[in-house]
Amino acid sequence: MPDSHPFGRELEAATAAAREAGEVILDFYDQQSAGIYEKSDGSVVTDADLASDAIIRERISHAFPDDPLLTEEGIDDTARLQSDRCWIVDPIDGTQQFVDRTGEFEVLIAMVQGGRPVLAVVYQPTQDVLISAVTGNGATIEVNANKAPLHFSAVSPDAALRILTSTWLGAPENLPLVNEVSAALGSGDALVSDIGVTVRRFIPPGDVTDVLIGVHPRTDSTFAWEWDFAAPDLIAWESGGVTTDLFGNLLRYNKPEPRNLGGIVMSVDPVTHQRVLEALAAHREGVQPGAPV
Repeated sequence: MPDSHPFGRELEAATAAAREAGEVILDFYDQQSAGIYEKSDGSVVTDADLASDAIIRERISHAFPDDPLLTEEGIDDTARLQSDRCWIVDPIDGTQQFVDRTGEFEVLIAMVQGGRPVLAVVYQPTQDVLISAVTGNGATIEVNANKAPLHFSAVSPDAALRILTSTWLGAPENLPLVNEVSAALGSGDALVSDIGVTVRRFIPPGDVTDVLIGVHPRTDSTFAWEWDFAAPDLIAWESGGVTTDLFGNLLRYNKPEPRNLGGIVMSVDPVTHQRVLEALAAHREGVQPGAPV
């Protein structure tokens, strides 16, 4: 039975689609059988990405035929701009990690309404970790069929922060800016990851972070695509955290150009987030803000 909240059917469909796509991705991964191709922008796509995209499109379109989809591997149907609802999907977030066989890749499915995500599902197939959220109803994490509420752990207002950035989020070019912010907060240099925006970096076990900062420090630079951000954005909020651009604006989705300006800051709690924004204010020169909601 669907959950009782307003998006129960949507969550049921998204969860089933993510798990089914994850099974197919894992088959390619285990058999090392996925063909690898280069896209026009120099990034890679594999047979696993395309299979995952096809499964999610079919399942969501069957359940909600009037809802448009925006996916990384699909042709952008601009009819979505006339719809208040839109599904935003990354069939494999971390394709290079899939190719490199690190296991650090995920299926990302979000539904946005009025420009903001209202439902999110993240599925990590190699460890069978499913994280989901519905606006106003909190987030949950399910590991090997064990399901529990998900809450980020807040940090002390004067604590040194564990700050993370990523090669996919502006590093190493952004390290002078990010490390200046880190120093202003009394923290050490930022850690650098090879993966993008994943809420799993905020959840024990492993090297848990307190703040994720992504920024390209150039005024003419756009940032990552909406499908990279939409699902983690909502999950962070529903887990007690905060996600904005570097100026404190909420990120918007289902835009004509589905990319975000202004970078991204994701923090474990509102007090920490405000500390980071205040430190960033003195160091974000050259960064173009996104449009506030």
